[in-house]
Amino acid sequence: MDMTTIKPIHRGLKVFLNTQISLDKGRSYQRLFAHILDTCGVVSSVRGNLFKSWFDSMLKHGNFMVNCPVPAGHYFLQDWKLDSQLVPHYLLPGDYCITAHFFFGKHKSKQEDFFLDLEVYALLKAT
Repeated sequence: MDMTTIKPIHRGLKVFLNTQISLDKGRSYQRLFAHILDTCGVVSSVRGNLFKSWFDSMLKHGNFMVNCPVPAGHYFLQDWKLDSQLVPHYLLPGDYCITAHFFFGKHKSKQEDFFLDLEVYALLKAT
């Protein structure tokens, strides 16, 4: 992933994470769980949780900032793989789609200010 921001990213950026699994080999997906997270809160938190652990593992393969505001500039993520220790044990092997909708304001309202959408497709294999 390569990304260039033209403006600083200030506090208030949120992300709606939607995790889905395909039960019919990628034809359709069913939601497992969804969360709205304060992006700056997750990034700058000293407290550990699943999302903070994922972000910390990404720091080893990119140049993301660990506090807000984030200056305008070029950011990247290269050769990152989610370590098997960071995969929750309750997730079944299968095809997954994780969408991340970044925004300011209130989700799905007239006050929502779109920032970025990402889709990640992953195959979780049994070990």
